[in-house]
Amino acid sequence: MISELQLWEDNEERTPHGQMAVDEALLRLARCPVVRFYRWASPAITFGYAQRYADVRASAGALPAIRRWTGGGMVFHGEDLTMALAVPASHDFCRLQTGMIYQQIHRALLDAVVEICPDARLATSEDSRPGAACFQSPVLNDILHGGRKICGGALRRGRNGLLYQGSLHGDFSELSLAKSLDGSVDFFNPGKDLLREAELLETEKYGTEAWNQMR
Repeated sequence: MISELQLWEDNEERTPHGQMAVDEALLRLARCPVVRFYRWASPAITFGYAQRYADVRASAGALPAIRRWTGGGMVFHGEDLTMALAVPASHDFCRLQTGMIYQQIHRALLDAVVEICPDARLATSEDSRPGAACFQSPVLNDILHGGRKICGGALRRGRNGLLYQGSLHGDFSELSLAKSLDGSVDFFNPGKDLLREAELLETEKYGTEAWNQMR
C-alpha cells in the first residue's frame, strides 16, 4: 500500500511530551515513509489539535495532557501500542483524499489485527457516535472487535507531508502491522538531526503551556 516504507522499532523511554515531539520531528525530517511504534513509560492523555484544553483537563484528572499536532479526540495512553506514520509530501500516498487515506491505513492494519482478533472489522457509519473521548466514539473505518473500538487514529497534512497517529489495543506484532502497510519493510534508524529536532520540539512546543493551553 505504501511503497518504500521503513519501520522504526522505538523502545526508548520518553516523556509524553517527548513522544509527540518525536512524531512531528519524524514528519519534518523523514525522506521516505516511516512508521514508528512505541509504548508509554507512564499513563498520559493526548488530545486533538482543535480541542479545548479546559474540557480535556476536566477528564484528565492528574494525568499529563498533551495537545497533538493531528486532530481527533482524547486518547488515554498507557496500555496501548501507539503508532506514527509519517509520509513525505512527495510520495503518491499524500495525493489521496483524507478520508481515503484513513480508510486505506485501517483497512491494511486490519489484515494484521485479524490474525489475533478474527472477528475484527472496520466501523460503518451505523457504528459511529459523537464524543470527545476517542475510544468511546467510533467513527467510520475505525477498527472494532466485539462491539468495542480497538484502533483509532487521527491525521493531518502539512507542507512536509502527512502524519497519522494511531492507538491500538491488543497484543499485536509491530512487524506484522508494518508489513500490512507495505509487504517489504526496511528498518529505520534515526539520525542525530532528527533526535535533536525532537528535543527542540519537546522543549519549545509540546512541553509548554502556550501549546497545550492554546485554546
